Amino acid sequence: MPSLTLKVVLDTCVLKLATLPNSINPAALIVELCLAEKIHAWASPAMIEEYQEVLAGHPGLLQRIVSAVQPCYPLTELAVIRHTPDNRFLECALAVPVDCLVTVNTARGHFDQPDYQGMKVLTPGAFVNLPVMQKLVLKLLGGA
Repeated sequence: MPSLTLKVVLDTCVLKLATLPNSINPAALIVELCLAEKIHAWASPAMIEEYQEVLAGHPGLLQRIVSAVQPCYPLTELAVIRHTPDNRFLECALAVPVDCLVTVNTARGHFDQPDYQGMKVLTPGAFVNLPVMQKLVLKLLGGA
């Protein structure tokens, strides 16, 4: 039976958090799982532009992320979220469609709904604590 690989959209804040030194950093775990192709991350050209701006000080990580993400070319422009740039991430997430969008921006005006058309919005901590993710995280950390 083929293994199920989760499809995700990673908000830029998750990538930025992954650059912070922390021995238990859920965002860094997610990025490593993406780079190891244990989960599939998708990104549109607009998202890549934002990644480039925010990760300008981390060119190595930026290059690895851009190489690892699957390309997405949404055909529909949305205006669902008050913070306009967040709509680009939602467009990609719904176009693929992905299993979830991972972000820390769950404040009002950002990704403030628990799901959008059935696509879950999860924080990095909630994402890595999903039962399906626990085995992948343990393998990545050298456990089971």
